[in-house]
Amino acid sequence: MKIEVFLTSSIVSEEDVKDRTVVVIDVLRACSTIATALNNGARSIVPVADMAQAGKIASNLDQQSYLLGGERDGLKIEGYHLGNSPLEYTQKMVGGRTVIFNTTNGTVAIDQARPAEHLLIGTFLNAGRVVEFIREAGNDLTIICAGWRNRVSLEDTLCAGLMLYRLWDGVEPESASDTAHIAFTQYDHDREHLTAALQRCNHARWLSSNGHQDDVDYCLQLDALPVLPYYRDSRLILYEDERVEIAS
Repeated sequence: MKIEVFLTSSIVSEEDVKDRTVVVIDVLRACSTIATALNNGARSIVPVADMAQAGKIASNLDQQSYLLGGERDGLKIEGYHLGNSPLEYTQKMVGGRTVIFNTTNGTVAIDQARPAEHLLIGTFLNAGRVVEFIREAGNDLTIICAGWRNRVSLEDTLCAGLMLYRLWDGVEPESASDTAHIAFTQYDHDREHLTAALQRCNHARWLSSNGHQDDVDYCLQLDALPVLPYYRDSRLILYEDERVEIAS
């Protein structure tokens, strides 16, 4: 299995994802929110790259059937039902409804990965389930870290490193690409004190200082949601109907 890692989504091309299993990672917070919403009964998540596309899709749906969710620069978009906090996406709020979802980084990365053979959403919450699927599929793998406005985010890099560590059973192969080596080595360095390393990430500190420490704590739970958001027919659904309840 050939594995490539992109530490931001800014230079991903169709050739990088076509015929491959692709995992998009945006730990804080888009991918964690997607996994949570689907676990809590959302019918599907429709990821869009911008507000114009979100509005166009919404105009063709029954108003009772969907919610608009997302953020720009970390703040809820004016007029949207929900922001980008996974704690907002409760069963009462999203159960049985489609969420049209639009974020600064995560949904942009998902849009770039659409030509993949298998497109998965990964985060610390469901890392174990993602690795399980990768092993089963056996395809070459591309991991795309959403990052923050074309910059590397440590939390996404560490999540990618965790997945590689598990795929490689803790031993990096000599054939690893440079970026896979970076992600693996950073995780291996920080894994004994992972929570502390994640809490000091730039975006984690920013969220905490803006009143979202509960989001940070939630998103950093490891293997708490064994669900697999899977992209099919322009939307994200659960690959299998396996939902659990976790403490917020």
